[in-house]
Amino acid sequence: MRFTSTAVKQGRVWWVQNDQHPSATSMVRRLSDAAEHQREAIAFVAGIPQEEVEVFVTPSLSPDLDRLVKSARKAVTDAEVAQREAAAKSRRAVAELKGAGLSGTDVAAVLGVSPQRVSQLKA
Repeated sequence: MRFTSTAVKQGRVWWVQNDQHPSATSMVRRLSDAAEHQREAIAFVAGIPQEEVEVFVTPSLSPDLDRLVKSARKAVTDAEVAQREAAAKSRRAVAELKGAGLSGTDVAAVLGVSPQRVSQLKA
């Protein structure tokens, strides 16, 4: 069963409360420990086996921090997409340059990469 919990930073600890079972609460020092502690609390409160509990913990952040985190995550995703596109274009360029009769060393010089990278891009 899937559950969601919200974590709020209070001093040196995170106060975590389950959204579906508000009496299932826990305090943890590290946010990374919150899901496991919530699994235990939810199982106890709901009377279900702990193995059946799947928890997604969302930290409650200020609007400014929330925007910053979303922006950073989007930048990472955009970079991953750009990296895949760059690799695909580089593979095509290697194939076209090799097809035009350039050596691997010349292809590397044209693309500004190492000859080893040209070999990787041929695969």
